[in-house]
Amino acid sequence: MKHNIKMIKLLSTLTVLLCTVLINNPCVARETFTVTGTVMDVENKTSISRVNISIQNSPHGTTTDQDGNFRLEFPTSHKPRIIFSHIGYVKKEIVVDQSLSQKPLNIFMTSKVIKMHNVVVSAALYEQPLNKLSKPATVITRRQISDQMQSNMTDMLAATPGFTQVWEYHSPLLLRGMNSKRLVVMQNGNRRIGTFPGGYFAQDMNIYDAQKVEIIKGPGSVIYGSGAISGIINVINKPPLGPKRTTAKSLSGYGSNNNEFLQVVRVCQQNPKFGISLNGKYRKTGDLVYGNGEDAENSDVEDKDMSLTTGYSFSEKQKVTLEVNGHQGDWGKPRGFNGPSKAYTEIRNEEERLHSAINYAWTLDGFVQTVQFNLYYDQGTRDYYKYKYSTVSNNLSSLELVHYDDKYGGGQLFTIFNLYQANKLTAGIDGYAFQLDNPSEMIDYYYNTTGDLPGYIDAGQMNIGAFVSDEWQLGPRFRLISGVRYDAATVNEGEYIDKTERKEERNAVSGNAGFVYSQTANMHWSVNLGRAFRMPTAEEMFTEVISCKGTKLGNPDLQPEYSWNLDVGLRGMANREKLRYDFALFYNDMDDYINEMPADDIPDVDFTYKNTDATIYGGEFSLAYRFEHVYTPLSDLYIGLGGAYVYGIDKAAEKDDAPLFGIPPLKLTGELKYHGLLNCNWMTGYTIKLQAEYAAKQDRIADIPKGSDGGPWGYEPSDEHLLFNCMLALNSNSLPGCPKLRIVVKNIFDLDYLPYGSYIPAMGRNVKTVLSFDI
Repeated sequence: MKHNIKMIKLLSTLTVLLCTVLINNPCVARETFTVTGTVMDVENKTSISRVNISIQNSPHGTTTDQDGNFRLEFPTSHKPRIIFSHIGYVKKEIVVDQSLSQKPLNIFMTSKVIKMHNVVVSAALYEQPLNKLSKPATVITRRQISDQMQSNMTDMLAATPGFTQVWEYHSPLLLRGMNSKRLVVMQNGNRRIGTFPGGYFAQDMNIYDAQKVEIIKGPGSVIYGSGAISGIINVINKPPLGPKRTTAKSLSGYGSNNNEFLQVVRVCQQNPKFGISLNGKYRKTGDLVYGNGEDAENSDVEDKDMSLTTGYSFSEKQKVTLEVNGHQGDWGKPRGFNGPSKAYTEIRNEEERLHSAINYAWTLDGFVQTVQFNLYYDQGTRDYYKYKYSTVSNNLSSLELVHYDDKYGGGQLFTIFNLYQANKLTAGIDGYAFQLDNPSEMIDYYYNTTGDLPGYIDAGQMNIGAFVSDEWQLGPRFRLISGVRYDAATVNEGEYIDKTERKEERNAVSGNAGFVYSQTANMHWSVNLGRAFRMPTAEEMFTEVISCKGTKLGNPDLQPEYSWNLDVGLRGMANREKLRYDFALFYNDMDDYINEMPADDIPDVDFTYKNTDATIYGGEFSLAYRFEHVYTPLSDLYIGLGGAYVYGIDKAAEKDDAPLFGIPPLKLTGELKYHGLLNCNWMTGYTIKLQAEYAAKQDRIADIPKGSDGGPWGYEPSDEHLLFNCMLALNSNSLPGCPKLRIVVKNIFDLDYLPYGSYIPAMGRNVKTVLSFDI
C-alpha cells in the first residue's frame, strides 16, 4: 500500500513537472512557423538596417541586422500583423501566416523623403517629384496635422515659410503678402470658394480628413485660372480604394487655454473595387486667454464637420470617386475685433457650407495617358453685421444682420498626352459659376423698429477657360515647362430693388515658361516666368459687402489684375540625403492691382475698389539636417531652419516707396527634433521636439484711410516677438489599438504679444493633449 502511495506521489510530481515544461516552453506545446526575410529600399534595392519590427498588440519584436535581415517565430494558429518602422522610411504593415515561411521574404520600404516630401500632383495634374518643378513647393503630411492638434487650415499653414497668421480662428490666408483672393484653394483638385471680402478664410474645411496638403508657390493661372497669383493649395483626401481592409481611427484632443475639446472619428472600408470612408469632426472651445491674462470675451467657437468619400473602380484603368462635405460653425468676435471703438461682444457669426464633388479618371498606356473629368458644387450661408452710430451721441443707433447665401459650381476636363518619351502635354478646359444673395434684417434702436432689406439677388460671375501646358525632359539635366491659357468672364450685378441689372464682360490671357537645371542628381536650379491674373468679382464690381474694416461698394469699371511673376530657386539634398535645402526668390510686378480706396463721396460707404499698380518681392528658405545614431543606434536628431521676407510697394500712393497694405515682417523658425524607436511592453517610438518662432518688428505699414479707423489688422505696427513651443510624442504598436499620445505646449513662456498688424492680442500659453488610436 505504501509502495502504491509512493508511486502515485511520484507520478503526480512528474505530471506537474511535465505541465510546467509544456507551459513554459510553448514550442513543445504547440507548433510554430518561422518567418525570415530582408528589408530593402524600394528605389535602389539596398538593404536597410535598424528597421524596428513590432507585432501588433504584442510586446514582442525585433530589429533588422546590418544586412537588413530579420527572423520571427509565430504559433501556426496565428495570423499576426507585422509593422516595419524606420526613422527615414514610411511605415509598412503586412499580415503573415504559415504560407510565408516557405521562403525568405523581401520587404520593400519607401523613403520618407521620396514619399512624403518629394512628390506632388498639383503642379502639372500628374504625379512628379519636386525636383521636376520650376516653382517652389511644400507638402504637409497627415501626421504633421494631427501631431500639433491644429484648429484649422490657417493654423496648419502658419509654420510654412511664406504664410502669415493674423488671428486665432477666422483669419485670412496670406501667402507672400497677398490674401487668398490671389491664392487658389482646392480640395482634391476642385476649387473651394470664399465669400469673405478678404478671400477664403479656410475655417470651413476639415483638415483632419486630409491625407496631405500640397502647396505650389508662384503663378499657377495657366492650369488653375483666375486668382492663382501667389500660389495654390490643394488639400488631398485619402482615396477610398486600395487593398482590402477595414479601418477605424479616433483622435481626441484637449487644449487648456480655452478648454478646447476636439473629437475626430474616421471609418474606412476599402478594397480594390469599391470603398467608402466616413469622417466626423467636432470642436468646441470656451473663451481664450491672452498672454497678459485677460479673457477674450466672446471668442468661443463651435465647429461640426462631416464628410463621406466613396469610390468605384470599373477596371484597373477607370475609377470614379464621390465626396460630400458638410460644415456648420458658430463663432463670436472678441472685444476690439470690429475696430478700436466697437466693443460689442454679444454678436455671434454663424455659417454653413456644403461641398460636393465627383471625379472620374481613365488611365491609358499609349499616346493618351490620362483623361480626367471633375465636377463640384458648393452651397453656403453666413451672417455678418453692419453697424451704424449716432452722429450726436456716438451710440449704436442701428444694426443690419446680413445673410450671405451663395452657390458655387464648376468643373474641369483635361487630357495628358505622351507626345514623345520625354514630352508630356496637358490640355483642358474648366469653368465655374458663382451666385450671391445678401438680404438683411434691420434693427433701428432709435425708433425701436425692425424690418427687412432685399439686398442683391443672383449677383455673381461666370468664368470659362482653356489651357495647354507642355513639359520636356531635355536630357538627364534639363527640363522645360511652358503653357498658355485664355479666359472669358461675365460679371453680373444681380437684381437690387428697382435698379437695372448690369453685366460686364472681361477676358484675360496668361502664360508660363519655366526651366530646371539638375546640376547633380540631388541639386536642382529653377527659373520660372509667369503671367498670372485675377478676374474682378461681383462683390468688387457691383455689390455692397461688409467686412471688419467697414462697408465696401463695388466699382463696375474694374479690369482684371495681372502679375508678372519671376521665381528663382535652388533645392536639393546632400551628405547621403541627411541635408535638405530649399531657397526661393520671387518678384511680382502687379498691373491693374485691385486695391481698396476710401469712398469719401458715397454716403454710408467706407471703401470702394480701384485698379492701381504694385510691386511685391521677397524670398523663402528652409534647411534641415539629420544626425544618425544619436545616443542610441535607433535614434536620430533633426535640426531645421526656415524663414521668409516680403517687401511690398503701393504705386498708387502719393509718396514713393509707399508700403502696400498687408505686407508681413521678416519671420524665422527653428526646430530641434529627437526621434527614436524601440521595442518594449508599452512603447515602440517617441519624439521630442522644440520649436522657436521669431517675427521681426514691422513698422512699415500702410496709412489708415481717411475717415476710417482701419479695422482690426493691417494698419497697426507690430513689435518683434520670439515664441517657443514644444511637443512630446509617444507611439505604441504593442498595445491594443496602437495608441499615439501627443502633448503640445504652444507659447511656453505665455508671451503677451500682438500678431503682425493686429491690435487684438494672441493666445497665451496653451497645453494640448492629443490621443489617437485604431478602433
